[in-house]
Amino acid sequence: MHEVDGFTRLGNHIIDTIGVIIVVAIHAVIFDGWLHIMPEDGSPLLGIYFFFLYFLYHFLFEYFFSQTPGKFVTNTKVVDEDGNKPSLKTLLIRNLCRLIPLDNFSFLIGDGWHDEFSGTEVVRKD
Repeated sequence: MHEVDGFTRLGNHIIDTIGVIIVVAIHAVIFDGWLHIMPEDGSPLLGIYFFFLYFLYHFLFEYFFSQTPGKFVTNTKVVDEDGNKPSLKTLLIRNLCRLIPLDNFSFLIGDGWHDEFSGTEVVRKD
């Protein structure tokens, strides 16, 4: 297994950021446009809602596929320290750590904090 470089991970991040924006936009249309139940501008609930969607996006893709859409495009996947599919607990830790400020760019100066704290890594898919 070969751990991927920071630029590949940056590519994953950019693609997944676009994916999260699409998910948020779809939710905004459904929950605000049709149902009118989206938190109002300036509400702290709006930030919580965004982070919840951000967490779910990464967690569900990694739980079911070991890949987010960004990882599908770059042909990479997330594995645990033994090279296996990470456990539910490991993925929960990994994705909660994504909420640490500046975690998104911590992989540019070494292992990403969400990898370091959860014992995971991103590798090329065979």
